Amino acid sequence: MTWLVVLAIGAGSYLFRVGPLLLLRRGGLSDHSDRLIRHAGTAAITALIVVSATGAAAGGMAVPTIVAMAVGTVLAARGASMVQLLVVGGSLYAAAAVTVGLLTA
Repeated sequence: MTWLVVLAIGAGSYLFRVGPLLLLRRGGLSDHSDRLIRHAGTAAITALIVVSATGAAAGGMAVPTIVAMAVGTVLAARGASMVQLLVVGGSLYAAAAVTVGLLTA
């Protein structure tokens, strides 16, 4: 029974991913549709970051979260790449978390 569920989920996932490719082969997206989904990936990543940041800030790590988010926002506004945002933001978060940990210990 477990394998049946695994195969069904695998088939559904495959169809979910291949479906748009098969449908778009017949005709392209309209300009309106293209504008609607152009930034969907960025919006999804932003939503994940916001949820993660609010959870971290609620868990007592407000200062490192605010520092990393502020610097990340400035870098994003200046056109930095996603890799740069992750490296700089993660490094600043780690440094601020260590500093806060040492100051409160």
